[in-house]
Amino acid sequence: MASVAEDAELRVRTLIALTEELTAIFVRENALLAAGQMHEIAPMQEDKARLAAAYCGAIREVATDRAVLDGAGEALLDQLRTTTADFERRAAEQHALLRGDRSGSPGLRLVAGDDLGR
Repeated sequence: MASVAEDAELRVRTLIALTEELTAIFVRENALLAAGQMHEIAPMQEDKARLAAAYCGAIREVATDRAVLDGAGEALLDQLRTTTADFERRAAEQHALLRGDRSGSPGLRLVAGDDLGR
């Protein structure tokens, strides 16, 4: 049976891996969106949805009981914070690209739900 610290470390490492994989998808999608190739992101959506579901589940577990991260170690938690900040920056960049804010392409806008859940 894993110790509390080992379980916490595994949870944090899992969150880091999921966050890095989602960030990599955002990086690829953002480059395509900036190049006006929105249609090219479709093949990534199944993998993105799978990763996002796993990420949301992991985040829900932490939100329910933050103590599940106790014992993970400050260095690992710092890595999670850094990875999460990068992910959030890439997601915000994608939001702006989809709204047409930075794409240079006024036609690249969402038709409905332009606020993307905000």
